Amino acid sequence: MKRADAARRTLLAMTAAVVILGGAAAVPAQAAELAPGALAEVAQAAEPATGALAEVGEAGAQVVSSPDGDLRVAVATVDGRLMYSVNSHGKTLVGASGLGVDLAGRPSLTRGMSIASVERRTINETWKPLWGTSSKVRNHASELTVHAVQAGTGFRLDLVFRAFDDGVGFRYHFPGQSDLDAYTVTAEQTEFALDPAARSWSIAAGKTWSADEQHYRDLLLSGVATAQTPITVAPAADSYVVVHEADLTDYPSMTLKAVPGRPGVFSSDLIALPDGAKARLNGEFATPWRTLTVGERPGDLGESHLIENLNDAGAICGDTSWIKPATYVGVWWELQRRDTTWTAGPKHGATTARVKQYIDLARQAGAKFVLAEGWNVNSGGSWSGQDFLTPQADFDLPEVLRYAADNGIGYIAHNETRGDIDYYDQNLEKIFSRYEELGIHAVKTGYATKFLLGGVNRSHYDQEAVRHYQRVIDAAARHRITIDAHEAIKPTGLARTYPNMMTGEGVAGLEQQNYMGVNGNPPAQATILPFTRFIGGPADYTPGVLNVTWDPARLGTRVQTTSAAQLALYPTFFSPMQMLADTPENYAAHPEFAFLKNMPATWDETRVLDSVIGDYTVTARRNGGTWYLGAITDENDRTLQVPLSFLPQGTFVAETYADAQETTWKGDPLPVEIRKTLVRW
Repeated sequence: MKRADAARRTLLAMTAAVVILGGAAAVPAQAAELAPGALAEVAQAAEPATGALAEVGEAGAQVVSSPDGDLRVAVATVDGRLMYSVNSHGKTLVGASGLGVDLAGRPSLTRGMSIASVERRTINETWKPLWGTSSKVRNHASELTVHAVQAGTGFRLDLVFRAFDDGVGFRYHFPGQSDLDAYTVTAEQTEFALDPAARSWSIAAGKTWSADEQHYRDLLLSGVATAQTPITVAPAADSYVVVHEADLTDYPSMTLKAVPGRPGVFSSDLIALPDGAKARLNGEFATPWRTLTVGERPGDLGESHLIENLNDAGAICGDTSWIKPATYVGVWWELQRRDTTWTAGPKHGATTARVKQYIDLARQAGAKFVLAEGWNVNSGGSWSGQDFLTPQADFDLPEVLRYAADNGIGYIAHNETRGDIDYYDQNLEKIFSRYEELGIHAVKTGYATKFLLGGVNRSHYDQEAVRHYQRVIDAAARHRITIDAHEAIKPTGLARTYPNMMTGEGVAGLEQQNYMGVNGNPPAQATILPFTRFIGGPADYTPGVLNVTWDPARLGTRVQTTSAAQLALYPTFFSPMQMLADTPENYAAHPEFAFLKNMPATWDETRVLDSVIGDYTVTARRNGGTWYLGAITDENDRTLQVPLSFLPQGTFVAETYADAQETTWKGDPLPVEIRKTLVRW
């Protein structure tokens, strides 16, 4: 939305238009009818039982409060075990929960612990990210460091808690001490005592490459046995908490498992190395932060910067002009739809001529990058024998780079390792050095199917895998290269420290329309992801397919949404490398492509205006003087009244791209109604 005297571009996308900024989905009206009392039944199930969660008693406990005083964390020892609890707005959010770590050959640090001393300090700063959902971020927290000691052994363990207005972060710190040169973590015993009657959204814990690429479950917490993090929980209609982690470096990914016989209590479950150990460490070490993002509405979660704030300030010094948030196009969707192939042959997609067509598309769209999957030898098929430096015979890399540069477009080199990590590690410097010489400043990595490191096939999420991802980020930074990582580790806010780590997958994105059966990603997923997966950071979801029924290879699958809903994903899903995924031909045939032209990939301000997780969400983002608003819903028709209080006073022009009256997400998903409206506030 721009002021009326300067309205020249697309401003607003929603799944259907109602009064000013309303939204509805793309199914027949009768499909929107709910069984009487259905919503009341869900709300009732989410109400916590009175007194269900017991807090750590504050008598003798160390307490740290958020700057606004609404959130309180109590820490104490109970029968020799460190415990904590979290209270938000006078309600117990996390009940008394155990803390501790097990180290090989040592007594468990869940026993014989006492608090020797504490330290306190206040963090209060404002920092400016190179890209993000806001141009300025406030980092304001009260910090409590608990110095604990174990009776008998004298082993020292610190716990650092930070209380923010929007949540809590805490981590273990092993201070330097004798006999701590090398040690092995065999288990982390961090607990989260949550209301078992709470409603939750999660995916089951897993160790394989596709564990994060699943559909989110909407379950009572009592029905969840395991979960990837983040997991989102709503113990009441005005209470939300997301369990996740921040600053995941040199340590395995944390999943959660239900504690038998203790409903609602979950324990951290670290992804193990092949020999069963969880982490091998040396000397002083701080674990990743365990995080609790809290809010009274879903929008509070979507607007939070807690995960970023728990990461260190930027580690890339000097010139950062090569880190460019932008949209990109490329040879990808036509491969997913089997119109062309990764492999060499008569239907090869990444030819010189075809990539030039995408470069022309990028120029038309205001995109800054072009991706060509299948550009290098041995792409596709078994994906073996790749070197990521030699183009296929029908792909003239120097000519493509010249044509791209002449049009102001950068090139994204695709490195699908197929899990051959030993080769990739050994050749990282060679590959990235050559890319830097060629002027290639962006790489899309891939780790599909396996993770072969040190000759051992391991989980994508164990400590050694996490170390590899960090090696890639570090090497890329040395050669002024940004990374878009697929089948890699979930985001934990590390982009604050390493802003060349632009985005990643870790989500059932658009390509899952091909691989998850004829139903693909159900419409409700798009209303869940902003409050689950996106809490950790950006996702390369690859939206923007306007011809959602396009099926050139007759696969019998299609995108399970409407064309207008694809547009609405751009203000809804954040990524500083954001794809316009459709083909040049499909964009040319759809007038609503105008909305995607000059689409920002970084924002000055974000407001999540109205959301019911699993039902609908409305998000507004500002770039300069222009607001973009996206409203998406599940499979049900809705009319939403959206307040304009996020706008400054004045007159605006809203260009609206909406489902037409005849649009239905199953029957006729393509029609889009385009309108221009004066909005006064």
